Amino acid sequence: MISMLSKNNSRMIGELLKDYDVIYETTFDETIDLMIIDTPSWSKKRQELQEMKKKEGSIFLPYILVSSPGDLKIVPQEVWEELDEVITTPISKTVLLARVKVLLKTRNLSLQVNQLLQDKEMLMKEIHHRVKNNLMVISSLLELQSYHLKDEESIELFKESQNRAKSMALIHERLYRTDSLKNIEFSEYINTLVEDLFATYATDRSKVDLILDVENIDMDINSSVPLGLIINEMVTNTLKYAFPGDKSGFLKIALHQKDSEYILEVNDNGVGIPEGFNIEESDSLGMLLINSLTSQLDGTVELTSDNGTKFKITFPKPEFN
Repeated sequence: MISMLSKNNSRMIGELLKDYDVIYETTFDETIDLMIIDTPSWSKKRQELQEMKKKEGSIFLPYILVSSPGDLKIVPQEVWEELDEVITTPISKTVLLARVKVLLKTRNLSLQVNQLLQDKEMLMKEIHHRVKNNLMVISSLLELQSYHLKDEESIELFKESQNRAKSMALIHERLYRTDSLKNIEFSEYINTLVEDLFATYATDRSKVDLILDVENIDMDINSSVPLGLIINEMVTNTLKYAFPGDKSGFLKIALHQKDSEYILEVNDNGVGIPEGFNIEESDSLGMLLINSLTSQLDGTVELTSDNGTKFKITFPKPEFN
């Protein structure tokens, strides 16, 4: 597009660029690949031109300013940051064509890179979507298989494995729905995960009061998956064992960032853990998972029993998060 106050100047430059599809306009409704404009038009339409570049986002939209040497002296210094080329009069056809060719080639490369990024994003979305579906299929197969079991202990084991698959599927579902495809808003994830666990174990909400104190943290997938499984194990343990019979109480989940660390605390005021229990020596699958997944996060786990049970996981914030 060529936009100049002098129509004669516009036509002159258009003749030099006759091998290109040239648009002579003073409005900017067309889709363009390069803008050639003189100093008076730039001053008059600067805000509009800035908006055009803004709409292009990361895609390169080149601007060429055609100016007389005298006009250059009065152009504000900040304008140079908005321009990609400046050509002074008199205009050489060789110079103009060379600069236009380079800028259009750069524009084309920018469009190609943007398309590759969009294709990559669609591929990542598809991967997360398929992983989520596969995990849900596994969860459904475990549920179907559990119908053929007779003893309660085996049924419980299948139910726990089913919940683990669901917790991972939930992460991939949230990644599929986010723009970044790398991080999820973890407070929403925790809320959905815990509500699903309450429903799974048919826990009366009037019996167990859920307290969420979760900071608004964006967590990457490398941390989300193990942390989600850890929360799954801890909440499952509370719902199954902390409040037997008619006993009632609360379950509190807190997640905060302190300096360069994350701190997860899950505690209840239930019956507590047996005296002498050592989480590092326990052979239960849930405790083994908590230990293993905490190590995966390069973190530490503390388990205390003081008017209930309290897990505390501390792990460093990943540098790339």
